[in-house]
Amino acid sequence: MAREYINRGDYFPSESWGCEGQIYPSLTGIALLRLFQVTNNELYLKGVQSILESNLKKQMPSGGWALSLGATANGIKFEASQAIIKLTAEIEDLPPTVTALRLASEYEQLTGDTQFHSSLELGYEYLKRYWNEKKGSFEEMLTGEALMLRASPRDYHIYAFQCVDSLQHIFPDAKYYVTPLYSSLKSNFEAMNADTYPLLYGMHAALISKEEGSSDYVLEKIRALIDGELALKSRFLISAEPGALGHRDGLRGVCLDEGHLRNSIGAALAMSYFDIYVESNTYMQMELYSDLKKWIQSMYDEGKFYEFKDLSSGEKRGFGSSGQYLPIFWILGTL
Repeated sequence: MAREYINRGDYFPSESWGCEGQIYPSLTGIALLRLFQVTNNELYLKGVQSILESNLKKQMPSGGWALSLGATANGIKFEASQAIIKLTAEIEDLPPTVTALRLASEYEQLTGDTQFHSSLELGYEYLKRYWNEKKGSFEEMLTGEALMLRASPRDYHIYAFQCVDSLQHIFPDAKYYVTPLYSSLKSNFEAMNADTYPLLYGMHAALISKEEGSSDYVLEKIRALIDGELALKSRFLISAEPGALGHRDGLRGVCLDEGHLRNSIGAALAMSYFDIYVESNTYMQMELYSDLKKWIQSMYDEGKFYEFKDLSSGEKRGFGSSGQYLPIFWILGTL
């Protein structure tokens, strides 16, 4: 992936499950930045720099970033229409904006390189315009049909918290947003249910476990949810394929005829973060975690991770961005 960005200025998957959007490059960059920290391999840092240069070219005059669905690949299972492709290329969107800002912030903090600081400052000033004091969160930038592509838009506000949590180390006034955004994140987490997209459900649980450690909330609420609908008794678990979880999107609803790498990783993150940050030897010794681990690893072949498995044919398919950066987060125990 690093070489793809270095050589081509973007990532062009040959067969992605869903339509690629502008949120993916920045999340890929964060994963590559983590790999650089672990390995000190300059290739990964150069890949991050290429992503930042690509993001800079895509930043809108306002300072925000559009979602730009389908710009680098459309999906084989979740395909955006030409109308949606056009619409999402013209309007700023919250998740790609906050992830791009987070990547630039973390890069600057790690390296001391300020070449992207002007872009970072412009984007941060734009983001602040969308703050809603009463809600304790940023307003959506997308509206209507485009926003409906996400099954539950507020589930993606976790990226806004991660953004300001990083930005506060460069812009001290960003600290103002951290506490209310965290409260908003927890409130949204409490509103999640058995039908919630498993990746984001698991990411919320993992992040709260990391933030709070062995708080009463984590020991009671998070544990109960992992024991129940989030993991051990998830309605997305596929009995015929141990370790595989189905999917939910804004257009098709809940789908259990495909096993999705991203959602197995979501459950695995929730379980592993509880063990790492709260109470060791609780979930990672369980049969379900072993099944998740084996199934995730079974999706690796030809030097890449497949994104999903078609359960009717047994065929593994999809070489999209999320199938490459999410395993890095899971392997390194980071978000």
